[in-house]
Amino acid sequence: MWMATTSAAARTLLRRFDHWATPALAAVALGVFLLETVRPLRRRTRPRPERWLRNVGVGAPSLLAMRLTLLPIMTKLAQAGAARGVGLAQLPEPLRAVAELLLLDYLAYRWHRLLHSPLLWRLHRVHHIDLDMDLTTAWRFHFGEMLASIPYRGGLPALLGVRPATVLAYEAVLEACTAFHHSNACLPIGLERRVVPVLVTPRMHGIHHSIVEQEAGSNFGVGLTLWDRLHSTLRLNVPQQQVTIGVPAYATAAEQSVRQLLALPLAPLRPWTRPDGSVPYRPGLSAPAHELAE
Repeated sequence: MWMATTSAAARTLLRRFDHWATPALAAVALGVFLLETVRPLRRRTRPRPERWLRNVGVGAPSLLAMRLTLLPIMTKLAQAGAARGVGLAQLPEPLRAVAELLLLDYLAYRWHRLLHSPLLWRLHRVHHIDLDMDLTTAWRFHFGEMLASIPYRGGLPALLGVRPATVLAYEAVLEACTAFHHSNACLPIGLERRVVPVLVTPRMHGIHHSIVEQEAGSNFGVGLTLWDRLHSTLRLNVPQQQVTIGVPAYATAAEQSVRQLLALPLAPLRPWTRPDGSVPYRPGLSAPAHELAE
């Protein structure tokens, strides 16, 4: 009886999520698309239609995996954890809601760092080898990455007592933030410098997609920049026009068809070098600096 009630409640929450999150995220995507079209931040190296078809082809199965597996399981696990009254359930409101959101954002930061470990990099490199970066890069995740994230993204919030409604609300926020900071939108530098002490921005995340390994190993934040500051992984001092997007071992579009990208997790890992064996570097690269470069 309890399981049936839990499943019914989970379906209700997911229907509500679909009802309000889908149009809200569509509006965010439209706004980001218009902004990056009118004010592009970086010069494109590949035709936009080519990349959009490829990224949507990879992203569609990932979206289905998220909606049909990840979100339902996260919701049901969170319901089970909340029913036990563990962890954050002991906090009074509104402190509990704030703590839940901060925890979820920190877990997202830690998961992103795990994705750059050798095992999970097999999946995550599908996202990183995009030769340009824009709104569609935010959709270009392998469906296997979504499935692999279920124990972590579903289990830990449940063990720590995060409520299912908060889990779903944060997922919507995460998707909006991902669309924003993967965009090729050129915000006024003064505005972005005021925003980046709090939120991950396009310039900041563009550095994370650099072919220079030290730069790709920085800026793991998803929503807040707080975690990169605390863990000394923040780097802001790289001008965007000096950033080359991608992974050096995957330097051409010829090996990035939808079929090849979906099969990529089964392929051997490659060293962080160009096909000719050279290693991308930035002369005079200093220790991570916290002043956002234009």
